[in-house]
Amino acid sequence: CRRRSQGDIIFRLSIPDDGPDGKVVATCEGTTFCPQAGEEHHMMCECDGVEEVEPQTVEMEDQSPLMAGTDPLYKGFGKLSPGNYKVKFQTEEGEEEVLQGMHGVEQYRPITVLPPPKEDAVLLMSDIDGTLIGDEDATNEFFWIWNEQYKPRGAHLVYNTGRPFPSAHRLITENTLHVPTALVCSEGTEIYWFGCFGSEDVQPDYEWREILMQSWEYEHIKAGVQVIVEQMAHEVNDAQYLYEMCGQPMIVINVADKGKADNMIGKIKHELVDNQGLRFQMVCSSGGGNFFILITPKGASKGSAALHVSKRLGFTPEKVMVAGDGENDVPLFEATVDGEGQGFKGVIVGNAVEGLRTWVGRSPSSHKIHRSLSQQALGVLEGLSIHFPPTPPRDESPPHADRPLL
Repeated sequence: CRRRSQGDIIFRLSIPDDGPDGKVVATCEGTTFCPQAGEEHHMMCECDGVEEVEPQTVEMEDQSPLMAGTDPLYKGFGKLSPGNYKVKFQTEEGEEEVLQGMHGVEQYRPITVLPPPKEDAVLLMSDIDGTLIGDEDATNEFFWIWNEQYKPRGAHLVYNTGRPFPSAHRLITENTLHVPTALVCSEGTEIYWFGCFGSEDVQPDYEWREILMQSWEYEHIKAGVQVIVEQMAHEVNDAQYLYEMCGQPMIVINVADKGKADNMIGKIKHELVDNQGLRFQMVCSSGGGNFFILITPKGASKGSAALHVSKRLGFTPEKVMVAGDGENDVPLFEATVDGEGQGFKGVIVGNAVEGLRTWVGRSPSSHKIHRSLSQQALGVLEGLSIHFPPTPPRDESPPHADRPLL
């Protein structure tokens, strides 16, 4: 990712089968930040007066045996101090990669390693539908206060939604939502990071994809699903294997009604889980008159993705708040329960469904989750004001200006 707070960097490089046979290294050349503050400036900084950082070389190791069915993948680990870096991959003999960009061959890959969050910075990870949007006036008020009172403190905003990427991204490109730091979508199976050049400056989190792909036996699951889909072809409208299509760790089966969905889920569970011992999770959603069976790696959820994002941005749990309204937000609120790397604060908005309210009432973290009476985005603002009160404006009046003249 081009934008991160920790100095611990994982480098990944996918190499075609006809690529080099020898060792591959990543060379990192960079500079410190200029004195100006602000992450947006640092991401685009071309100021004079910066100092060069001692170049580093990171050896890449072949990970292909762990990633069966994919192109050869090389991985390396490095630690970089805050600054702007130019990264190039090359062989030990000095042969450099040809990096084909949108506008021709590029000379390097940019990485910005940001300093740790400011002391009073906060991280808000919020659901979208029914939470941040649903009342246009409330949404506008939320962004006005967020940009005026929280963003200057170095706060980060992350959307965490069940929507697939194209649908969620459209809300950002159409200015229904402001550009966030990151977008968690498809119930936690995908994470996208945004740069400083607007809504189209976005890239997937390849580390998260790799983590999820290593957590399930995809090739075996795919083969088993294909057999069952063929056996029940008369009940299936379509089956899509999204990893081959776009890199997303998900299989989607489209059927016509709830009964067919239940039959398919039962068949898959019996054949692949009970008989073969394969581990994954299935959920069923509906839309447009059809039912969709979503097969994803076990452990992929709104909550696990939120923990990944907070770690990447360097926030401690007490500086993070989650917000939601629906039952599918329960995994997000599970991250409020105290544990290693978790223990976030939370708010459920006034229009939250009963299923989420019931879970919160029984949760050991109930005392850290505010039940707002305000609905949608106003409820999110209320939660922020409770957990992270806005910084009061600085008093610009001269000393003792309130004293009467004698």
